[in-house]
Amino acid sequence: MKLSKVKKTIEIIQELPTLPLVANKINATLHDPKSSVADLTKIIEKDQSITTKMLKLVNSAHFGLSQKVNNVNQAIALLGYRNISYIVMTLSVFDTLKTVEKLSFDRRKFWIHSIAVAIMSLKLARESDFLLLDDIFTAGLLHDLGKVFMDGFMHEEFETIVKKAENEGISYLEAEHKLFDIDHTMVGEWMARTWRLPLHVIAAIKHHHQENDQRKGLSLSQDPFIDIIRLADTGVKIHGFGQSGDGSAFKPAFEKKLYKRLPVTQEDVDRVLDDLEEDLRKSEALLNLAL
Repeated sequence: MKLSKVKKTIEIIQELPTLPLVANKINATLHDPKSSVADLTKIIEKDQSITTKMLKLVNSAHFGLSQKVNNVNQAIALLGYRNISYIVMTLSVFDTLKTVEKLSFDRRKFWIHSIAVAIMSLKLARESDFLLLDDIFTAGLLHDLGKVFMDGFMHEEFETIVKKAENEGISYLEAEHKLFDIDHTMVGEWMARTWRLPLHVIAAIKHHHQENDQRKGLSLSQDPFIDIIRLADTGVKIHGFGQSGDGSAFKPAFEKKLYKRLPVTQEDVDRVLDDLEEDLRKSEALLNLAL
Protein backbone atom coordinates (compact mmCIF):
# COMPACT_ATOMS: atom_id res chain seq x y z
CA MET A 1 0.00 0.00 0.00
CA LYS A 2 1.45 3.37 -1.02
CA LEU A 3 0.43 6.88 -0.06
CA SER A 4 0.58 9.78 -2.49
CA LYS A 5 3.04 12.26 -1.02
CA VAL A 6 1.66 15.25 -2.93
CA LYS A 7 -2.00 14.48 -2.21
CA LYS A 8 -1.49 14.03 1.52
CA THR A 9 0.77 17.07 1.81
CA ILE A 10 -1.93 19.25 0.25
CA GLU A 11 -4.51 17.86 2.67
CA ILE A 12 -2.23 18.58 5.63
CA ILE A 13 -1.53 22.14 4.46
CA GLN A 14 -5.25 22.92 4.52
CA GLU A 15 -5.74 21.70 8.09
CA LEU A 16 -2.58 22.54 10.03
CA PRO A 17 -2.81 24.97 12.95
CA THR A 18 -0.32 27.84 12.96
CA LEU A 19 2.08 28.84 15.70
CA PRO A 20 0.97 31.70 17.97
CA LEU A 21 2.04 35.20 16.95
CA VAL A 22 4.47 35.40 19.87
CA ALA A 23 6.46 32.45 18.48
CA ASN A 24 6.76 34.01 15.03
CA LYS A 25 7.88 37.32 16.49
CA ILE A 26 10.45 35.65 18.73
CA ASN A 27 11.83 33.68 15.82
CA ALA A 28 12.19 36.91 13.83
CA THR A 29 13.90 38.54 16.83
CA LEU A 30 16.38 35.67 17.11
CA HIS A 31 17.42 36.27 13.51
CA ASP A 32 17.66 40.05 13.90
CA PRO A 33 21.18 41.10 14.99
CA LYS A 34 19.80 44.49 16.08
CA SER A 35 17.27 42.98 18.52
CA SER A 36 17.68 43.53 22.25
CA VAL A 37 16.58 42.08 25.58
CA ALA A 38 13.99 44.87 25.74
CA ASP A 39 12.52 43.74 22.40
CA LEU A 40 12.26 40.14 23.60
CA THR A 41 10.69 41.18 26.90
CA LYS A 42 8.01 43.25 25.15
CA ILE A 43 7.08 40.37 22.85
CA ILE A 44 6.76 37.83 25.68
CA GLU A 45 4.90 40.12 28.06
CA LYS A 46 2.18 40.80 25.47
CA ASP A 47 1.12 37.13 25.76
CA GLN A 48 0.09 36.68 29.40
CA SER A 49 -0.60 32.97 29.01
CA ILE A 50 2.90 32.27 27.67
CA THR A 51 4.46 34.55 30.30
CA THR A 52 2.71 32.68 33.11
CA LYS A 53 3.75 29.28 31.76
CA MET A 54 7.31 30.43 31.14
CA LEU A 55 7.69 31.71 34.72
CA LYS A 56 6.16 28.50 36.09
CA LEU A 57 8.65 26.43 34.13
CA VAL A 58 11.66 28.61 34.98
CA ASN A 59 10.81 28.35 38.69
CA SER A 60 10.38 24.56 38.57
CA ALA A 61 12.87 21.89 39.62
CA HIS A 62 13.70 21.48 35.94
CA PHE A 63 16.05 24.48 36.11
CA GLY A 64 16.92 24.30 39.80
CA LEU A 65 17.50 28.04 40.20
CA SER A 66 18.48 29.26 43.66
CA GLN A 67 16.10 32.23 43.58
CA LYS A 68 12.50 32.77 42.55
CA VAL A 69 11.99 34.45 39.18
CA ASN A 70 9.18 37.02 39.16
CA ASN A 71 9.31 38.60 35.72
CA VAL A 72 10.56 38.17 32.15
CA ASN A 73 13.56 40.48 32.58
CA GLN A 74 14.77 38.51 35.57
CA ALA A 75 14.32 35.23 33.69
CA ILE A 76 16.42 36.51 30.79
CA ALA A 77 19.12 37.77 33.17
CA LEU A 78 19.40 34.36 34.86
CA LEU A 79 18.98 32.00 31.90
CA GLY A 80 20.01 34.12 28.94
CA TYR A 81 18.39 35.65 25.88
CA ARG A 82 18.48 32.57 23.68
CA ASN A 83 17.42 30.14 26.41
CA ILE A 84 14.30 32.13 27.21
CA SER A 85 13.57 32.52 23.50
CA TYR A 86 13.70 28.76 22.97
CA ILE A 87 11.61 28.11 26.10
CA VAL A 88 8.86 30.38 24.75
CA MET A 89 9.13 28.81 21.29
CA THR A 90 8.76 25.35 22.82
CA LEU A 91 5.77 26.39 24.93
CA SER A 92 4.15 27.81 21.80
CA VAL A 93 4.66 24.49 20.00
CA PHE A 94 3.12 22.65 22.97
CA ASP A 95 0.07 24.96 22.93
CA THR A 96 -0.38 24.47 19.19
CA LEU A 97 -0.04 20.69 19.41
CA LYS A 98 -2.81 20.61 22.02
CA THR A 99 -5.20 21.68 19.26
CA VAL A 100 -4.39 18.50 17.33
CA GLU A 101 -7.05 15.94 18.13
CA LYS A 102 -5.90 13.29 20.58
CA LEU A 103 -6.78 9.88 19.31
CA SER A 104 -4.96 6.56 19.84
CA PHE A 105 -1.48 7.91 20.52
CA ASP A 106 -0.59 8.08 24.23
CA ARG A 107 0.65 11.66 24.34
CA ARG A 108 1.96 11.40 27.91
CA LYS A 109 4.26 8.49 27.04
CA PHE A 110 5.24 10.24 23.82
CA TRP A 111 6.29 13.43 25.64
CA ILE A 112 8.10 11.43 28.33
CA HIS A 113 10.16 9.90 25.51
CA SER A 114 10.72 13.30 23.90
CA ILE A 115 11.70 15.07 27.14
CA ALA A 116 14.02 12.19 28.03
CA VAL A 117 15.74 12.50 24.63
CA ALA A 118 16.06 16.27 25.14
CA ILE A 119 17.61 15.88 28.61
CA MET A 120 19.96 13.11 27.52
CA SER A 121 20.97 15.09 24.41
CA LEU A 122 21.82 18.07 26.59
CA LYS A 123 23.91 15.96 28.96
CA LEU A 124 25.75 14.21 26.13
CA ALA A 125 26.40 17.61 24.53
CA ARG A 126 28.01 18.78 27.75
CA GLU A 127 30.13 15.63 27.82
CA SER A 128 31.17 16.46 24.25
CA ASP A 129 31.87 20.15 25.02
CA PHE A 130 29.22 21.07 22.45
CA LEU A 131 28.43 24.79 22.64
CA LEU A 132 24.81 25.21 21.44
CA LEU A 133 23.17 23.66 24.49
CA ASP A 134 19.86 25.52 24.17
CA ASP A 135 19.53 24.38 20.55
CA ILE A 136 20.28 20.76 21.39
CA PHE A 137 17.59 20.56 24.08
CA THR A 138 14.89 21.99 21.79
CA ALA A 139 15.98 19.79 18.89
CA GLY A 140 15.87 16.68 21.08
CA LEU A 141 12.47 17.65 22.46
CA LEU A 142 10.87 18.10 19.04
CA HIS A 143 12.72 15.43 17.01
CA ASP A 144 9.54 13.32 16.59
CA LEU A 145 7.24 16.26 15.88
CA GLY A 146 5.93 14.60 12.70
CA LYS A 147 4.33 11.73 14.62
CA VAL A 148 1.93 14.03 16.44
CA PHE A 149 0.65 15.41 13.16
CA MET A 150 0.41 12.00 11.58
CA ASP A 151 -1.73 10.93 14.52
CA GLY A 152 -3.99 13.97 14.20
CA PHE A 153 -4.13 14.57 10.46
CA MET A 154 -3.21 11.23 8.87
CA HIS A 155 -4.75 9.09 11.55
CA GLU A 156 -5.77 6.12 9.43
CA GLU A 157 -2.23 5.78 8.11
CA PHE A 158 -0.78 6.40 11.56
CA GLU A 159 -2.80 3.59 13.12
CA THR A 160 -1.81 1.26 10.31
CA ILE A 161 1.86 2.01 11.00
CA VAL A 162 1.54 1.51 14.77
CA LYS A 163 -0.31 -1.79 14.32
CA LYS A 164 2.25 -3.08 11.82
CA ALA A 165 5.12 -2.10 14.12
CA GLU A 166 3.46 -3.92 17.01
CA ASN A 167 2.42 -7.02 15.05
CA GLU A 168 5.85 -7.48 13.44
CA GLY A 169 7.97 -6.33 16.38
CA ILE A 170 9.67 -3.62 14.33
CA SER A 171 10.34 0.09 14.71
CA TYR A 172 7.80 2.73 13.78
CA LEU A 173 10.16 3.95 11.06
CA GLU A 174 10.57 0.51 9.51
CA ALA A 175 6.80 0.02 9.52
CA GLU A 176 6.39 3.40 7.79
CA HIS A 177 8.83 2.47 5.06
CA LYS A 178 7.14 -0.86 4.46
CA LEU A 179 3.78 0.84 3.99
CA PHE A 180 4.14 4.35 2.62
CA ASP A 181 6.33 6.66 0.58
CA ILE A 182 6.52 9.33 3.28
CA ASP A 183 7.55 9.07 6.93
CA HIS A 184 7.37 11.12 10.13
CA THR A 185 10.75 12.78 9.53
CA MET A 186 9.47 14.25 6.25
CA VAL A 187 6.18 15.40 7.79
CA GLY A 188 8.02 16.83 10.79
CA GLU A 189 10.57 18.65 8.65
CA TRP A 190 7.80 20.18 6.57
CA MET A 191 6.04 21.33 9.74
CA ALA A 192 9.20 22.76 11.25
CA ARG A 193 9.92 24.69 8.04
CA THR A 194 6.34 25.98 7.91
CA TRP A 195 6.62 27.15 11.51
CA ARG A 196 10.09 28.60 10.83
CA LEU A 197 11.63 26.73 13.73
CA PRO A 198 15.40 27.11 14.24
CA LEU A 199 17.58 25.34 11.68
CA HIS A 200 19.06 23.07 14.35
CA VAL A 201 15.57 21.78 15.14
CA ILE A 202 14.75 21.27 11.45
CA ALA A 203 18.00 19.33 10.94
CA ALA A 204 17.34 17.09 13.95
CA ILE A 205 13.82 16.29 12.77
CA LYS A 206 14.99 15.60 9.22
CA HIS A 207 18.05 13.47 9.99
CA HIS A 208 17.62 11.80 13.40
CA HIS A 209 17.26 8.33 11.83
CA GLN A 210 20.00 8.74 9.22
CA GLU A 211 23.66 7.82 9.18
CA ASN A 212 26.08 10.64 8.52
CA ASP A 213 26.61 9.72 4.85
CA GLN A 214 22.83 9.74 4.23
CA ARG A 215 22.26 13.31 5.39
CA LYS A 216 22.01 16.14 2.89
CA GLY A 217 19.96 19.19 2.02
CA LEU A 218 20.74 21.55 4.93
CA SER A 219 23.79 23.55 5.94
CA LEU A 220 23.71 21.65 9.25
CA SER A 221 23.07 18.19 7.78
CA GLN A 222 26.56 16.99 8.74
CA ASP A 223 26.70 18.61 12.18
CA PRO A 224 27.72 16.20 15.00
CA PHE A 225 24.87 17.46 17.19
CA ILE A 226 22.56 15.21 15.14
CA ASP A 227 24.73 12.27 16.21
CA ILE A 228 24.11 13.31 19.82
CA ILE A 229 20.34 13.27 19.33
CA ARG A 230 20.49 9.89 17.56
CA LEU A 231 22.52 8.45 20.42
CA ALA A 232 20.13 9.90 23.00
CA ASP A 233 17.08 8.60 21.12
CA THR A 234 18.56 5.10 21.07
CA GLY A 235 19.49 5.19 24.76
CA VAL A 236 16.05 6.38 25.83
CA LYS A 237 14.39 3.63 23.80
CA ILE A 238 16.69 0.93 25.21
CA HIS A 239 15.82 1.96 28.76
CA GLY A 240 12.10 2.26 28.03
CA PHE A 241 11.47 5.88 28.98
CA GLY A 242 8.10 6.66 27.42
CA GLN A 243 6.92 5.39 24.05
CA SER A 244 7.65 6.61 20.53
CA GLY A 245 5.46 4.24 18.52
CA ASP A 246 7.83 1.29 18.05
CA GLY A 247 6.49 -2.23 18.45
CA SER A 248 6.80 -3.55 22.01
CA ALA A 249 9.00 -6.43 20.83
CA PHE A 250 11.40 -4.09 18.98
CA LYS A 251 14.80 -4.03 20.67
CA PRO A 252 17.02 -1.10 19.70
CA ALA A 253 20.73 -1.41 20.37
CA PHE A 254 23.77 0.84 20.57
CA GLU A 255 26.03 0.56 17.53
CA LYS A 256 29.69 1.57 17.47
CA LYS A 257 29.09 3.96 14.58
CA LEU A 258 26.83 6.04 16.85
CA TYR A 259 29.98 7.04 18.73
CA LYS A 260 32.18 7.53 15.68
CA ARG A 261 32.23 11.36 15.71
CA LEU A 262 31.55 11.97 19.40
CA PRO A 263 34.07 12.22 22.28
CA VAL A 264 31.87 10.05 24.54
CA THR A 265 32.08 6.39 25.56
CA GLN A 266 29.54 3.74 26.46
CA GLU A 267 30.42 4.43 30.11
CA ASP A 268 29.50 8.11 29.65
CA VAL A 269 26.17 7.13 28.12
CA ASP A 270 25.42 4.63 30.87
CA ARG A 271 26.15 7.24 33.52
CA VAL A 272 23.74 9.70 31.92
CA LEU A 273 21.06 7.02 31.63
CA ASP A 274 21.46 6.09 35.29
CA ASP A 275 20.45 9.64 36.28
CA LEU A 276 17.71 10.06 33.71
CA GLU A 277 14.79 8.87 35.84
CA GLU A 278 15.54 11.52 38.47
CA ASP A 279 15.97 14.14 35.74
CA LEU A 280 12.55 13.26 34.35
CA ARG A 281 11.00 13.64 37.78
CA LYS A 282 12.43 17.16 37.97
CA SER A 283 10.96 17.87 34.54
CA GLU A 284 7.37 17.13 35.58
CA ALA A 285 6.46 20.80 35.09
CA LEU A 286 7.61 20.67 31.47
CA LEU A 287 5.63 17.47 30.90
CA ASN A 288 2.48 18.99 32.39
CA LEU A 289 2.78 22.00 30.09
CA ALA A 290 3.03 19.67 27.08
CA LEU A 291 -0.22 17.84 27.90
